Amino acid sequence: MNDSAWKLNWLPIIIGLATLFLGVVLYVYDRPASNIYFVPEFLSQYQGEPLMFGYIGFYMPAFLHVFAFCLISIGILGSAPRMALGICLFWLFVDGVFEIAQHQDIAYELVPHIPDWFKAIPVLENTEDYFIHGRFDPADLVATLTGSVIAYIFIYILHIKEL
Repeated sequence: MNDSAWKLNWLPIIIGLATLFLGVVLYVYDRPASNIYFVPEFLSQYQGEPLMFGYIGFYMPAFLHVFAFCLISIGILGSAPRMALGICLFWLFVDGVFEIAQHQDIAYELVPHIPDWFKAIPVLENTEDYFIHGRFDPADLVATLTGSVIAYIFIYILHIKEL
């Protein structure tokens, strides 16, 4: 295999997966299972206040999601600064749109346009509830922006060290 062949960059992938795991821990300990799609009741360790992650735990999921998916995507697609920037901007856009779509005025306009066939697909069957019962918070947009910027800075520094 020559040097120009495509290969995975495992460090960002592993850090991204560890970040997602931290997000699962946050949900298991700081959210009631009834509010979380993928946490079964028997796994929940939620005890109410005080929360394990404190106040910052309210905004950590927005940060962790975009940070993790930026790193995983960069590890798979490439860590060159221009590629990394495009990936980080993509995930910033995706997560930002999903956050904004939780705004009550937007969610109630959006939900009637969600196709009925989503209800037959695991994960997608929860789309309507995600928007209707989700909570728009500008601080989540800041957390999303911060996660994508920090992911880019991390990859940029890592890329410079590899040269």
